[in-house]
Amino acid sequence: MKKHVLKCVLACLWALIICTLLFSCSKINEYSAGRSTGKSPCICTGPHDVVYLQTNHEKQNAILAYKVYSDGQSVLMDGAPFLTGGMGLPYSYNAGSFNSDKEVRLSNDKRFLLTVNSGNNTISVFKVQSDGALSSVPGSPFPSGGETPVSIEQWQQYIIVLNKSNHPAIPSSMPPNYSIFTLQGDGSLVPVPNGKFEVRDGISPGQILASRTGAFVYGSNTWGFDYTPPAIRMNIFSIGRNGVLTPGPAAPPFDPLKPGALGMCQNAKQNVLYVAFPFAPEFSTYEMNTGTGELTHIGDSYARPGCSRFCSNKSGNSLFTANTMENSVSRFDISNPRAPRKTGDLSLKNVGPMYSGYFGEYTTSQCVSLASSTKDDLLYVVSQHTNPDTTIGNYNYLHILQIENGLQEKDEPVQLPVANKYRPRGLAVLRVE
Repeated sequence: MKKHVLKCVLACLWALIICTLLFSCSKINEYSAGRSTGKSPCICTGPHDVVYLQTNHEKQNAILAYKVYSDGQSVLMDGAPFLTGGMGLPYSYNAGSFNSDKEVRLSNDKRFLLTVNSGNNTISVFKVQSDGALSSVPGSPFPSGGETPVSIEQWQQYIIVLNKSNHPAIPSSMPPNYSIFTLQGDGSLVPVPNGKFEVRDGISPGQILASRTGAFVYGSNTWGFDYTPPAIRMNIFSIGRNGVLTPGPAAPPFDPLKPGALGMCQNAKQNVLYVAFPFAPEFSTYEMNTGTGELTHIGDSYARPGCSRFCSNKSGNSLFTANTMENSVSRFDISNPRAPRKTGDLSLKNVGPMYSGYFGEYTTSQCVSLASSTKDDLLYVVSQHTNPDTTIGNYNYLHILQIENGLQEKDEPVQLPVANKYRPRGLAVLRVE
């Protein structure tokens, strides 16, 4: 009798082990790839950054979290991917659906991580644990207030969500809008009364930026081929203490050779705004009026083809551009904020085969998100597989660049555990001591 019981116990244990292995394999198959850079066994100890990015998975969107150390070594955090409970965008050659920035954001106090679920019109909010791990807050994900949310910003206690209304597979039923929410102490999002501002169809808004030095909000619009009145420009808003947006002064018109804007970045020390034009190889510099929010054009700077998105270092003396069409990064000295001076270009590794697109030849892997490390010694860049030919490999990568002595990519990029039919995006960086 005892032997029979022992056999039953052993059989149950083996069944439990097999089930556990099968569950683990199913998770790895969904988000399959190596967990470290692979240059040598990672000595994963000591202070480090946690780099968050979004998988943009069509059915099971998630946040990947990588621990990155000072030497550039990285390892995927235990527990990742952290499922958002929402959906990303399906594969499409409609590039307009993917023209966006700041899809992932830490709250100003670093207590919460927020991300868009563009496929089912929701915003997910996670509680950030002391080690950087994530746990969903009660009620998450929350309705975004519109369709195809693509960008998140915070001004004081308010969360601003840009709803693009440009799903690649589902016709939009409403125009794009900016929706405002109050971020509660528990991480929940509560809609602000009258906190929705609609903008006209056809402008394909891409990013929100809240001024650090005034109660103003700026929105970029990426499709600028309509020159009939009213011409497509950036949006400028005032934001009240109640969180409600009101229209601000008209933005300067775009140059016909730069028909649409995407990425925006405010200088860390000055009231200067940098605006990227993805259909031109350059960006513009604007003076920001702290009293009215008005923008005054100062000048233009040449980057590289497809200059689309920005980040600056924490010291505020360097500006980096993601040049999407050719998968490269440019660096500018902004010690003089109103006169950026280019100091280098770097073509990222593993660009993949070239293919023909609407505006010419493209690399298969294209950089779309970038962020500096908390110690200003590294630059993190997400590149996504954009080639419609998904039989040629997987070119979804996280690049980790050394920036202390010029731009350098010393190691191979990290293969992201995201299938090549999805486009990972967004970056947020947290320091863990």
